[in-house]
Amino acid sequence: MVQPLDPPVWLGGAILAAGLATVLALRLWPSAQPDGLVMGLRRVLAGGFALAAAAGLGMAAAQLRTLSVAQAPLPVSADAVAVRGWVVGVDSGERGPRLRLLVRDIAGAPTPPRYVRIAVPTAGALTPGRAAWCRAELSQPTGPMTPGAYDFARRAYFERLGATGFGYGRCRPDNVGPPPGWLDRQRLKLAALQSDLAAAIVEAAPGRGGAIAAALVTGDRSAIDKDTNVALRDSGLGHLLSVSGVHMGIVGGLVFAVLLWTFSILSPIALRFPVKKIAAVGALVVLAVYLVVSGSSVPALRSYVMAGVAFGAILLDRPAISMRGLALATLIVVMLFPESVIEPGFQMSFAATVALVALFEVLKRSPEDRALPTPGLLIGAMQWAARGVGGVMLISFVAGIATDPFAIYHFQRFSIYSLVANLIVEPIISFLVAPAAVCAAVLAPFGYAEVPLQVMASALDLVAAVGDVFGSRPEAVRALPRPPDEAFLLCVAALLWACLWRGHLRWGGVAFLAASIWIYARAPQPVVAFDAELRAVYARDQSGAWTLAPGRGRSTYARDRLGAMLGISPAAIERLAPPEACSDAICTWRSARGQRFALVRSAEGLDAACREGALVIAAAAAPPAFAARCRATVIDAAEVARLGGGFIYETPDGPRIARARSGEEHRPWTPAIRSEEAQE
Repeated sequence: MVQPLDPPVWLGGAILAAGLATVLALRLWPSAQPDGLVMGLRRVLAGGFALAAAAGLGMAAAQLRTLSVAQAPLPVSADAVAVRGWVVGVDSGERGPRLRLLVRDIAGAPTPPRYVRIAVPTAGALTPGRAAWCRAELSQPTGPMTPGAYDFARRAYFERLGATGFGYGRCRPDNVGPPPGWLDRQRLKLAALQSDLAAAIVEAAPGRGGAIAAALVTGDRSAIDKDTNVALRDSGLGHLLSVSGVHMGIVGGLVFAVLLWTFSILSPIALRFPVKKIAAVGALVVLAVYLVVSGSSVPALRSYVMAGVAFGAILLDRPAISMRGLALATLIVVMLFPESVIEPGFQMSFAATVALVALFEVLKRSPEDRALPTPGLLIGAMQWAARGVGGVMLISFVAGIATDPFAIYHFQRFSIYSLVANLIVEPIISFLVAPAAVCAAVLAPFGYAEVPLQVMASALDLVAAVGDVFGSRPEAVRALPRPPDEAFLLCVAALLWACLWRGHLRWGGVAFLAASIWIYARAPQPVVAFDAELRAVYARDQSGAWTLAPGRGRSTYARDRLGAMLGISPAAIERLAPPEACSDAICTWRSARGQRFALVRSAEGLDAACREGALVIAAAAAPPAFAARCRATVIDAAEVARLGGGFIYETPDGPRIARARSGEEHRPWTPAIRSEEAQE
């Protein structure tokens, strides 16, 4: 349950101090018997208060982070305003490019937000690093469209993205100078460098392979066409397009292995210096450069911290891959970016990593095991190749199994061929794409990067072809309803239990998994679903089949996302018919239990919807006495603007309505409501 208010600022620090003080007192309090029941009870209490102190530390970190990114909200207005700033990125949108601007000033806003994002027909010459002038209609980032949906306003708050909107016509270059802050000037230079590097990669290797290569190196995905994006997403390969733990792990591991092998065969170095530590430092340096060049996104920063802990363990003569190292990396990431805890990227990255560490511990050879005899050159090469390819495929299999529950919970989709596609693609990424990228980076200063980039692009063409083969299948994507929170938490508990325990105790996670599946299978499903702007309204008819009432506007985003949460695939959405009694002013239908529903699109349809016991969803404001006169339940425009979208469930006691917001939220990222939205 989302809390409507933030806890007091002092609460996290108070819990941390109280927990630490209690743990210290329990540890230092003298005891006549060092063992026994009393001492065991003290240890249990100390552990409990230590967990409470950890919770207080996390709460304090979250509160500090929230305060550090706070900024004045943009005044709510429906008028177009002049926006001046500097382009820091060009994102791909559903209907065209979207400029992300570092704001200089906004007309009518005395304290403008740091960043805004504006959808434009074309970016033109406005590449990252250049100043721009736009006339745009801006609004605050929107919250979740339905209960349990993704809260974009929360993410935008921590990115300091204060407004989104669309431009009137093209944005024009502006003649203002650079921003006054030194860090802002360096950020713009880096954004321009990334844009130029992406353009150079695409020029050296034209085609979609080159576009994907530019995305992997610089994080710029604007050159990838929509069909390739859709094919890779539907085949379960979409994670390859964003710089994350997979890329950091492959690049860092490859550089470390190459440096270690190179220094090991050089006797003067191998006999005098710790070559393993030198290779670890070299890998960290290369990953730092990759982090900067790729844009230093939050997922990339998280991955770099985890890689830094692993290579730091090598420098300290500790195991590079261990649960303790993963716990330390997670602690650092959570302290730096506490908002990441509920982000899908962090959860999926952590789940895959903890599963792979557990796999490493299972497969690790015991020190007591006898070493096998050294094979000959041919047999040794064959064994090395088999271990390499088999290891990559096993890693892909385990990571896919660990992350699938998170994909179902957050995205309500399951790629049928994801496992097969990743098993095919991972060796290509590891043995072709990554080495070619490293060679291109080494040869670029000498002007010989074109050939490695073309090899890299050709390998990525194979990846895109795999995505086409599997993603274009009509059954490629299976939509599943969003699981209840309880089922998801039990599934996470099953994963953690199986990974953290050892031996036969791992099988205890099956009980949690079985309970999760049981709750998911018995979860009630809504009979009506609508988004926060009534762009899509799904309804079950008397036969229990889904229908789709035509919504407001031409955008299909709300329709597709709402359908995904209900477990309706994109292909099935296209085939849905409207309710039988549907006109321009009103749609009416009955559910399987006989409950009457009405969707009113204009004020003229309110009279036709006036039926005793009906549940009316109105896109217009209902008269004050309408509900009492008709003895009906009314959800009108004002209520939709205040509480957002919702799900309607049928119960023996009548309809139950779950809303996206309670109306009492006052979080720092809660968007304001325009007065005209509440009145229309």
